[in-house]
Amino acid sequence: MSQPKYGQGTLCVSLEANPDDPYNPASTPIYQTATFKQSSAVSMGQYDYSRSGNPTRSAVEGHVARLMGAEQAYCVASGMSALDVITRMLKTGDEIIAGTDVYG
Repeated sequence: MSQPKYGQGTLCVSLEANPDDPYNPASTPIYQTATFKQSSAVSMGQYDYSRSGNPTRSAVEGHVARLMGAEQAYCVASGMSALDVITRMLKTGDEIIAGTDVYG
């Protein structure tokens, strides 16, 4: 059975909670921590430091990707961060199509 196709309005208000959260929240909480406890000094978990990722940002990225019908979305803090992410995803010979008013 295929999943029903929802309208944009329904998709906007339907945010899936983090299924890996041990507390099973009804909606994704805002994680306001800078660091995350690790199981050992040599084995890092999915999140270590909020600048590199946290559950809240992962939830937003997943929601935006779902709204846009994309496989992945990236949320960054600034335009320069966005330029950095984009250029790191390019391979030799790739091209960027951009407007004339792009800063950077």
